[in-house]
Amino acid sequence: MSPEGTPAMTKPRAVLLTSGGLNSAVLTALTREDHDLCALHVRFGHRAADREHELFTRQSERFGIKERLTFDLPAFEAVGGSARVNRKKQIEDVLSLGEAESDCHTPGLIGSLVSAALHWAAHLGAHKIFIGISENLGPPGPRTCDVFPEYSRDYLQLLEQSLQVAYPWRRISLEAPLLDMPRGEIVRLGQRLKAPFELTWSCLSSGTKPCGGCIGCATRQRGFLDAIVPDPLAAAGPHALTPDAQSVHA
Repeated sequence: MSPEGTPAMTKPRAVLLTSGGLNSAVLTALTREDHDLCALHVRFGHRAADREHELFTRQSERFGIKERLTFDLPAFEAVGGSARVNRKKQIEDVLSLGEAESDCHTPGLIGSLVSAALHWAAHLGAHKIFIGISENLGPPGPRTCDVFPEYSRDYLQLLEQSLQVAYPWRRISLEAPLLDMPRGEIVRLGQRLKAPFELTWSCLSSGTKPCGGCIGCATRQRGFLDAIVPDPLAAAGPHALTPDAQSVHA
């Protein structure tokens, strides 16, 4: 009961797609006050799966999220087309990325994650699905949505339309609050919201230390540098940035 004796408002349920990464931690901190979050983590056979799952669990515990689910999608590893799931392929250095399709691109991944979230949201009675995608996390690499086309506003809008067709009985929206934010702004927002940066993982590889050279590491370095916030992982990789490095956000 509230102090006035009226029943307390129940927070609306929402499914939170979370990888255990930086954006996931900031998104959780941003949305948890107004929503009863149900955290969904998907393992798709990728290299960083064990590390990400560990941090997903620790983030959920830190934020007090009781309703959480881990979902396995083995098809991506079985196909093995992407370097993220095929250990025989090399994860590209961020400076080698250009207009050609990256070996780290995993076609159909975001659509599959959202489909899993829709299934759970329908079961839970949730009206929202939150996803921590940011369209432009460069430099030093290309824009994220150029390397991973599914990380784009156009694709997310089409996905949301498909949700209404696939599940017409109740509106379930797909929301990406960080979509237009450069990485530096995301880090600053996370700092204000006291997001646990120490419980995040951005590297496309696994292990105890990030590689420092992949697109995940490079955009993370740029974000903390732009925000003038120390990164608790602080991996100085082959392309570690300095305060003199030029920041360009297309």
